[in-house]
Amino acid sequence: MEVVPHPELEQRRERFQRLLKEAGISLALIRQPADLYYYSGTIVEGFLAVPVAGPPRLLVRRPQDHPRRGELPWPLIHYRSLPELPRLLADLLAPPVVLGLELDVLPAALFLHFQEKLFPRVPISDVSPLIRRQRMVKSAYELGCIREAAAMLAEVHAEVPELLAPGLTELELSARLEYRLRALGHQGLVRFRRWDLEVFFGHVLSGEAGLAAAYTDTPSGGLGFSAAFPQGPSRKPLAPFEPISVDLAACYGGYIADMTRLYALGGLPDAAWQAFQVVEELYAVFAAEARPGVLPGDLFQRLWEVVRERGLEEGFMGRGPDRVSFLAHGVGLELDELPLITARSPYALEADMVLAFEPKFFLPGIGMVGQEDTCRLTPEGVEWLTQAPRGVVVV
Repeated sequence: MEVVPHPELEQRRERFQRLLKEAGISLALIRQPADLYYYSGTIVEGFLAVPVAGPPRLLVRRPQDHPRRGELPWPLIHYRSLPELPRLLADLLAPPVVLGLELDVLPAALFLHFQEKLFPRVPISDVSPLIRRQRMVKSAYELGCIREAAAMLAEVHAEVPELLAPGLTELELSARLEYRLRALGHQGLVRFRRWDLEVFFGHVLSGEAGLAAAYTDTPSGGLGFSAAFPQGPSRKPLAPFEPISVDLAACYGGYIADMTRLYALGGLPDAAWQAFQVVEELYAVFAAEARPGVLPGDLFQRLWEVVRERGLEEGFMGRGPDRVSFLAHGVGLELDELPLITARSPYALEADMVLAFEPKFFLPGIGMVGQEDTCRLTPEGVEWLTQAPRGVVVV
């Protein structure tokens, strides 16, 4: 089992406490699973209490027998119910105190309970922007985990050509690839920060089914096979001369790599090949111009400029009002991390940010044409972490 090294957790804690001090927050209570894992190295029902100075405390309601003392770098305290929290944190609540909570993801009922019952006279501030800003830049440990996840994807995609056959459904292909990912160690869960954003392993889509938009803020949607989960692969059979897009995420030690590759049985229409040539051109521009210090909005406009020059703006990154507003998204413990390559992003690019770049075209009567790779920004430029061969694989 992958265990986060204690020095890694210490470095994260020190950086977070500096951010708390700059923001005037004296105590943060971390609850959301990805954030809890990031700072404590474990996931429990409970809170990590991080004061502006001194060691954090992990407050655990369940499981009571895990984690064990000595396994974590912070003191461990068990409790049975929320009303115990003010007593357990009393020495950290001396005024003036500002309590930090993850307000972008904390349920409203729990927030109101904190505000009205547990800490009625304590000002509450949002620590989510601080956490998301810190998590944008990855450590060497995190990059190692993402590389392992990328290696899983390369191994699975190497098996796709032998699985493709006319009549095989999108769902059957997806299930076979999901089995292989799980056998390689994928944890089976792809986390998102946004509370209403749901995706399983990814989207395996073919032909015109790839044009179907979903309720998720993702370029691809798909038909799915139930009104309860209308996205992703369907029971549509694969057919010759249509694009088959395999967009999968893999996860190692909690960290995600995201990759899309394009396949076809027999070949593709000329318009699909022409669109894919533009995809390759966009990759070249991204690799040449994505650098620390670059503003995402400038890079976004440069990429869109190429698309307009080629006359393909109508179906780029979606169709009509269903078009997404980003060309790349951060990945890490969650699939929708910062930064975003959008028209308006407040953060300049930095070294050791990790992004998934995914230029995709939606061609009427044909389907979706594109690919996606996860990369790290270095001081010199782009390092591609997903290593599977690019291009359209024709079987």
